[in-house]
Amino acid sequence: MDRAGVRRVPSWKAAAMLARWWRAGWSVAGVLYAIDHHPDRPGETRGDAIRGARDPLAVIGHRLAAWTGREGELPAAVQAVDPDERRRRAARLAEQLDEPGQESRGRIASAAGRQQARELFAMARRARGAAA
Repeated sequence: MDRAGVRRVPSWKAAAMLARWWRAGWSVAGVLYAIDHHPDRPGETRGDAIRGARDPLAVIGHRLAAWTGREGELPAAVQAVDPDERRRRAARLAEQLDEPGQESRGRIASAAGRQQARELFAMARRARGAAA
Protein backbone atom coordinates (compact mmCIF):
# COMPACT_ATOMS: atom_id res chain seq x y z
CA MET A 1 0.00 0.00 0.00
CA ASP A 2 3.03 2.26 0.14
CA ARG A 3 2.88 2.62 -3.66
CA ALA A 4 -0.70 3.90 -3.40
CA GLY A 5 0.23 6.36 -0.65
CA VAL A 6 -1.96 5.03 2.13
CA ARG A 7 0.66 4.35 4.81
CA ARG A 8 -1.38 6.28 7.35
CA VAL A 9 -4.46 4.05 6.87
CA PRO A 10 -4.86 0.88 8.97
CA SER A 11 -3.99 -2.09 6.77
CA TRP A 12 -7.20 -3.94 7.69
CA LYS A 13 -9.27 -1.06 6.27
CA ALA A 14 -7.30 -1.06 3.03
CA ALA A 15 -7.57 -4.85 2.78
CA ALA A 16 -11.32 -4.72 3.37
CA MET A 17 -11.82 -2.01 0.75
CA LEU A 18 -9.73 -3.88 -1.84
CA ALA A 19 -11.17 -7.33 -1.06
CA ARG A 20 -13.77 -7.19 -3.83
CA TRP A 21 -11.05 -6.49 -6.41
CA TRP A 22 -8.93 -9.41 -5.19
CA ARG A 23 -11.98 -11.71 -5.21
CA ALA A 24 -12.66 -10.62 -8.80
CA GLY A 25 -9.15 -11.84 -9.68
CA TRP A 26 -7.42 -8.49 -10.16
CA SER A 27 -3.64 -8.33 -9.86
CA VAL A 28 -1.80 -5.74 -7.79
CA ALA A 29 -0.48 -4.22 -11.02
CA GLY A 30 -4.04 -4.02 -12.36
CA VAL A 31 -5.33 -2.23 -9.26
CA LEU A 32 -2.46 0.25 -9.35
CA TYR A 33 -3.05 0.90 -13.04
CA ALA A 34 -6.77 1.44 -12.37
CA ILE A 35 -5.98 3.92 -9.60
CA ASP A 36 -3.72 5.88 -11.93
CA HIS A 37 -5.90 5.73 -15.10
CA HIS A 38 -9.57 6.23 -15.96
CA PRO A 39 -11.02 3.53 -18.25
CA ASP A 40 -12.44 6.15 -20.62
CA ARG A 41 -9.07 7.95 -20.90
CA PRO A 42 -6.41 5.22 -20.62
CA GLY A 43 -3.72 7.33 -22.24
CA GLU A 44 -3.87 9.97 -19.51
CA THR A 45 -2.73 9.53 -15.94
CA ARG A 46 -4.94 10.86 -13.19
CA GLY A 47 -2.15 12.39 -11.15
CA ASP A 48 -1.48 12.13 -7.43
CA ALA A 49 -4.70 13.00 -5.65
CA ILE A 50 -3.92 10.82 -2.64
CA ARG A 51 -1.05 12.80 -1.13
CA GLY A 52 -3.24 15.63 0.15
CA ALA A 53 -6.43 13.61 0.60
CA ARG A 54 -8.11 13.53 3.99
CA ASP A 55 -9.46 10.05 3.25
CA PRO A 56 -7.11 8.24 0.86
CA LEU A 57 -9.27 5.10 0.79
CA ALA A 58 -12.24 7.15 -0.39
CA VAL A 59 -10.13 8.53 -3.24
CA ILE A 60 -8.93 5.04 -4.17
CA GLY A 61 -12.47 3.66 -3.94
CA HIS A 62 -13.76 6.46 -6.16
CA ARG A 63 -11.05 5.88 -8.75
CA LEU A 64 -11.60 2.12 -8.77
CA ALA A 65 -15.39 2.49 -9.03
CA ALA A 66 -15.03 3.63 -12.64
CA TRP A 67 -13.49 0.23 -13.42
CA THR A 68 -16.38 -1.84 -12.02
CA GLY A 69 -17.15 -4.57 -14.55
CA ARG A 70 -14.48 -3.29 -16.92
CA GLU A 71 -11.47 -5.39 -15.93
CA GLY A 72 -11.31 -6.69 -19.49
CA GLU A 73 -10.26 -3.18 -20.56
CA LEU A 74 -7.06 -3.28 -18.51
CA PRO A 75 -3.88 -3.56 -20.60
CA ALA A 76 -2.87 -7.20 -20.95
CA ALA A 77 0.41 -6.54 -19.15
CA VAL A 78 -1.40 -5.72 -15.87
CA GLN A 79 -4.22 -8.23 -16.01
CA ALA A 80 -4.09 -11.10 -13.56
CA VAL A 81 -3.02 -14.45 -14.94
CA ASP A 82 -5.46 -17.29 -14.41
CA PRO A 83 -3.86 -20.02 -12.22
CA ASP A 84 -4.64 -22.66 -14.85
CA GLU A 85 -2.93 -20.54 -17.50
CA ARG A 86 0.05 -20.09 -15.18
CA ARG A 87 0.33 -23.90 -14.88
CA ARG A 88 0.08 -24.29 -18.68
CA ARG A 89 2.87 -21.71 -19.16
CA ALA A 90 5.05 -23.51 -16.62
CA ALA A 91 4.46 -26.82 -18.41
CA ARG A 92 5.39 -25.27 -21.77
CA LEU A 93 8.54 -23.78 -20.24
CA ALA A 94 9.47 -27.17 -18.76
CA GLU A 95 9.01 -28.75 -22.19
CA GLN A 96 11.21 -26.09 -23.80
CA LEU A 97 13.94 -26.68 -21.26
CA ASP A 98 13.68 -30.46 -21.30
CA GLU A 99 16.35 -31.88 -23.56
CA PRO A 100 16.13 -35.30 -25.26
CA GLY A 101 17.74 -38.07 -23.23
CA GLN A 102 17.54 -36.13 -20.00
CA GLU A 103 16.94 -38.40 -17.01
CA SER A 104 15.06 -36.09 -14.65
CA ARG A 105 12.26 -33.95 -16.03
CA GLY A 106 12.50 -30.25 -15.24
CA ARG A 107 16.21 -30.34 -14.36
CA ILE A 108 18.52 -28.30 -16.52
CA ALA A 109 21.58 -30.47 -16.94
CA SER A 110 23.48 -28.84 -19.77
CA ALA A 111 25.15 -25.47 -20.20
CA ALA A 112 22.88 -24.77 -23.18
CA GLY A 113 19.80 -25.49 -21.05
CA ARG A 114 21.04 -23.24 -18.25
CA GLN A 115 21.70 -20.44 -20.75
CA GLN A 116 18.22 -20.84 -22.23
CA ALA A 117 16.73 -20.66 -18.74
CA ARG A 118 18.69 -17.45 -18.02
CA GLU A 119 17.42 -15.89 -21.25
CA LEU A 120 13.80 -16.85 -20.54
CA PHE A 121 14.09 -15.52 -16.98
CA ALA A 122 15.55 -12.22 -18.23
CA MET A 123 12.77 -11.93 -20.82
CA ALA A 124 10.13 -12.49 -18.11
CA ARG A 125 11.73 -9.84 -15.88
CA ARG A 126 11.74 -7.31 -18.73
CA ALA A 127 8.06 -8.06 -19.43
CA ARG A 128 7.19 -7.51 -15.76
CA GLY A 129 9.18 -4.27 -15.71
CA ALA A 130 7.32 -2.97 -18.74
CA ALA A 131 4.00 -3.73 -17.05
CA ALA A 132 4.82 -1.70 -13.95
